[in-house]
Amino acid sequence: MTSTTLSAVQQQADLLKQIIPAAIKDTTAKLDKIISFATDDEKQTLDDFFGVGGNSAVDKTKFVAPIFNPSLAKIAKLKGLDYISEEAVGYDAKCLESILSELDSQLENKLSMGTTPSQFATGNNHSKSKVDKIFCVKLEQVGNTFTAGFACIIDLSKATHKDTGFDDKVTKTGKNNNGFSALRVHIDDVDCITVIHGSIRCHKLNSSTPTTYVQIDYAPFAE
Repeated sequence: MTSTTLSAVQQQADLLKQIIPAAIKDTTAKLDKIISFATDDEKQTLDDFFGVGGNSAVDKTKFVAPIFNPSLAKIAKLKGLDYISEEAVGYDAKCLESILSELDSQLENKLSMGTTPSQFATGNNHSKSKVDKIFCVKLEQVGNTFTAGFACIIDLSKATHKDTGFDDKVTKTGKNNNGFSALRVHIDDVDCITVIHGSIRCHKLNSSTPTTYVQIDYAPFAE
């Protein structure tokens, strides 16, 4: 299959697959320096800085995301690939802008270190995204390294089930400061997902029993 017959989202996924591993390594290198410098060498890792368990995954995600996103753009530039970081209202990057329409090139980036297999991403309350395509990355963290993970693009324009998307806790509770909402995909909308790294399933682990939402499985990153 040639690139001209691939869908836009598959072409974007193929490009992102080329930059994610190196961007992760670049992020680790930055974390090693930043945490050591910020604590006068008293702390060396994310676990030292944020602890483990509880809400530490949320805190780590908030800390790592603004480091990882520039690393994606840095590696893309080094490789001569058409991906630029452009944080704006509702999106974070443009991918393949040279061959796609303005809107179709836009991605909202969502990084997570949460471990719930049905959650592709979390957003502050409900998502403020103004575009359909969400670039999701979930990482398994050991120290400052990321040994395994999952990545995909979710195209919400293809969703048909009412339960696919971000929880709208703002409307449900009437409050605007009630934490995070999760991005889930109902198994009826599995075609919304273009996997970049790792895998997905619509059944319980090691079972044929179907789940309500698509589940995520991590895969190791190459050394």
